[in-house]
Amino acid sequence: MAWGTVPVAEMKQRQGRRLHQFLARRVYPYSPFYRRLLDEHDINPDSIRRLEDLRRIPFTTKADIVPSKDNPDRYREIVLQPSPKQIRADLTLTDVIALWAKSKIFVRSIQDQLLDEYLPIHLTFTTGRTSMPTPFVYTARDMQLLKEAGRRLFSLVGLERTRDRGLNAMPFAPHLAFWQVQQAAAAVGLLVLHSGGGRVIGSEALLRLGERTAPTFLVGTPGYIMHLAHLAEDLGIRITKVRKIILGAERVGPEYKAKLREQMARIGSPDTQIHNVYGFTEAKRAWVETADAADSRFATYPDMEIFEIVDPETGEPVPEGEPGEIVYTQLSGAGSVVLRYRTGDRVREGLIYDRCPHSGLILPLLGTGLYRVSEIKKVKETLVDFNEMFAFFNARPEILEWQIVLHKPAGQEHGRDQIKLRVSLGDGVDPAVFEPAIRREFKALTEVGLDGVEYYARAELSELLGLDTKPKEARFVDERPR
Repeated sequence: MAWGTVPVAEMKQRQGRRLHQFLARRVYPYSPFYRRLLDEHDINPDSIRRLEDLRRIPFTTKADIVPSKDNPDRYREIVLQPSPKQIRADLTLTDVIALWAKSKIFVRSIQDQLLDEYLPIHLTFTTGRTSMPTPFVYTARDMQLLKEAGRRLFSLVGLERTRDRGLNAMPFAPHLAFWQVQQAAAAVGLLVLHSGGGRVIGSEALLRLGERTAPTFLVGTPGYIMHLAHLAEDLGIRITKVRKIILGAERVGPEYKAKLREQMARIGSPDTQIHNVYGFTEAKRAWVETADAADSRFATYPDMEIFEIVDPETGEPVPEGEPGEIVYTQLSGAGSVVLRYRTGDRVREGLIYDRCPHSGLILPLLGTGLYRVSEIKKVKETLVDFNEMFAFFNARPEILEWQIVLHKPAGQEHGRDQIKLRVSLGDGVDPAVFEPAIRREFKALTEVGLDGVEYYARAELSELLGLDTKPKEARFVDERPR
């Protein structure tokens, strides 16, 4: 049955069966890390047969897989590593018949089919903001799954091969975001200019190409797409046919979407729909919200994965729809494989198994109110949720660009933390009116005050943010001594 058509009860049963097969036949025999983990906890993989059994497996965390100076190859422990002898021994008669049939139909040898399944051919990396970048390994089979996830993603956005052409402004790098878009376009057969973003060809050149190619959809990070829209207005460049924008790396709320729509209207695209995408390196794929609507959710792939939402403190699963931490388990593929991976991402609306009111698909649907634990920082002896600042600053129509800088007073390495706001304001905004209001509202939001507000032209602040030079804009700069 096709993706999104399986009734919920049957879907959960299928996930349980797939979990059992994947764990017993792939992960336990071929993953050094998970074989050791299950043995240490006396878990027989054959006893994991239902979705509910998954919670018996211990969590995996970033610390389990991230490389270190003492163990730079730790990431290899979660890569499936069967020997040729193991593969031959584990093949069932059904497997052999299927491989033989495919060898005749596709004129591809059985050996090549097995290499497609297990031989690494591609790498992506975590960003490494708080630790060494971690490689994640893809096989040819994983690339097929990445492509299929991309096909579903573009389908949900409503992109059509005979109607649409795109401009991919995601930074060119060995990161999931760029490659998910590239594979999605290949899967659907869409014409897409994979520009690599401002770091590769420069923002003005990118806009000139956009003016000539007339894209109907754009893909990029929220800050960079907004930057392009403002720069196009400054340069008098008209981008007139954009009907869809796909935003990744950072989630944005309805207020920011409204600002971006207004800016797109100024350069000639007045009827633009905006979709957020959620993804993380460890999953090796990404998901899109099903509509540009307040009640939309991320559509997931139950044939490829299992999502759990757990209480961050106890680790116990929470009821459907309740908030908690996102835990991720793969059900397919090879290369790097994670089970019950604690993402550190939290969601306010939780996970539900239901029919999506926008797409009509029956799926596990993940809420879009996501935030990262890593963005909760201690400042001035107070825990400050920097996730809230995205919505706070992005929602304000008078702000064009912004950046928060954490630092210590000059010459006082052990002095009290300082918070500085760098900001670019729209035309006609009076700083004398803006500043008292922003100080008051910031204090109410965070319980700590701003120690300074610095004003910049939009181009100057865009440079400080690294919109043309960095893979991800530097919204928060921590200059405090380590």
